[in-house]
Amino acid sequence: MTKSASVEQSAPNKPPRLLAGELTPEVARDWENGCETYFMHKGIDAEDQVKMIASGMLDARLRTWYLTQRATLDAGTFAAYMTALKDAWLDTHWDTKLRWKVLGSYQGNRSFYEWALELQNQNALLYGNAAHLSDVQLRNQLEAHICEELTIPVLRAKLADDLTLKKWIEEVKHLDDKRLEDLASHKKIAEDLYKSSKRTTSSSNKTSSSKTYNPSSSRLGTLTEAERGLLMKHKGCFKCRKFYVSHQSKECTDGAPEASTYKVLTESDAIAAKPKTRAVAAVGPVGAVMPSSVLDDGSDSEDDMCVAPFETAHIMWPCLLTGPNSNSFERVDALIDHGSHLVLIDENVVNKLGLRKRKLYKKIEANSAFMDNSSSPFSFSEYVLLSPSSLNHDWTSRMIRAIIAPNLAVPLLLGGPFLSHNCLVIDHDSRTCIIKDSNYDLLNPPEQKPRVKVKNTSSETPNVVGLLRRRIDTLAFIEANKEHLERLDKEMRRKYEDRFPDDIPHIDQLPTDIVHRITLKDPNKIIQCRHYNTPRKYREAW
Repeated sequence: MTKSASVEQSAPNKPPRLLAGELTPEVARDWENGCETYFMHKGIDAEDQVKMIASGMLDARLRTWYLTQRATLDAGTFAAYMTALKDAWLDTHWDTKLRWKVLGSYQGNRSFYEWALELQNQNALLYGNAAHLSDVQLRNQLEAHICEELTIPVLRAKLADDLTLKKWIEEVKHLDDKRLEDLASHKKIAEDLYKSSKRTTSSSNKTSSSKTYNPSSSRLGTLTEAERGLLMKHKGCFKCRKFYVSHQSKECTDGAPEASTYKVLTESDAIAAKPKTRAVAAVGPVGAVMPSSVLDDGSDSEDDMCVAPFETAHIMWPCLLTGPNSNSFERVDALIDHGSHLVLIDENVVNKLGLRKRKLYKKIEANSAFMDNSSSPFSFSEYVLLSPSSLNHDWTSRMIRAIIAPNLAVPLLLGGPFLSHNCLVIDHDSRTCIIKDSNYDLLNPPEQKPRVKVKNTSSETPNVVGLLRRRIDTLAFIEANKEHLERLDKEMRRKYEDRFPDDIPHIDQLPTDIVHRITLKDPNKIIQCRHYNTPRKYREAW
């Protein structure tokens, strides 16, 4: 990390020294304040001020910069020297970046007064600069970015708008101090509760672990931790305290054991209660490895066994796609494959629909199940965005990214991303693909009820003669009042003749002075927005 410069000044009447290092806005401010203090105590004239402090720049870079333009800097004012120094050695647009830092700052977990002092110090570095925030702007910034816990108390306080920045900060500080006190007290209460519960838990553990069964007692004692562990490990019941039973304590009908005859459970008791497993002849596996001659002698064949088929039908979903080159929707038979980790689309379909191809940030490689280790994997570098829909437009998929695969066996392969993004569940037995949210089945859509067209049962026929008569009367009225209408038109044109020129003037005859100015918004201004939590029901879609 580069070392920052620093300013040293032994006394107010001594010239300051700017030590070597990176110049920052804070160091530039300290250097300016030290120089002005020196000028005031020594009474140095304005034309000699730059000369008197130039030797205090101990950094070789700054010294060289000063010597190359010494005549210009010495002839100017100290303010011009500071402007040139900042322009040459501070970061480009340092004032804008510092303003953005002030406008983008939030209170967070800090105390309000600490945060407000930090912003005031940063804003003070911009004093005399166009990026400097006024007191009103700084108050608006502080008020907009205070923590959520302090927002309600400030609104309830109804602080006056005419308060000075200092007075407003003090009022908010009192509210924040009360908030911090309440937070500290709540934290202390929570810590005390946690410590007390921890002590209670440890004492109860010690008590339970120290409990042992007393055979002389007429009452059955509680289970120890060791006994509970054995019963859980060996499928036992906490009530009857027997191992390897098919019920639990809520369903137990055996009842608790007698206290006089009860013995503490041990690992040997659990092993003794474990049921013995019978040895079963391995008929199926032996038959599977027998030679064919054995099956020919009358043994069971595969036809007599319940085995899975060699193959099942593919899950095909007829869907609709559209694109810039398509005037309507195109039907595509998509293959739904939950074993694929990608969504793939054939390059011919992309070109036909005119979908926009996008570059992958990183190429994706995939192997086929029939490829050996020596074969090179398939490499994909482009993808498209699409949203397939059902044939009846009852359901439309959320936007998915499909990787372009040349010479794909199917037009569209919908893999895991399509299924997970749309919350789809596939049942191979019933051949369904159901959306969890709406129970809509893509493979078995509900039948569309035909729309019944309501015929016009009105027996009335249009009165053609009446319509023609009304039209003839309208034309006759226009013809009779033609002169009156033309006269009104001429009067309107004469009254607003400056709005009805015979021809548009040539571009060379247009006025060159500014007739209207559109004031644009400040492009460097940052829009300050409130931050609200997104409702949970919208997060999944995003």
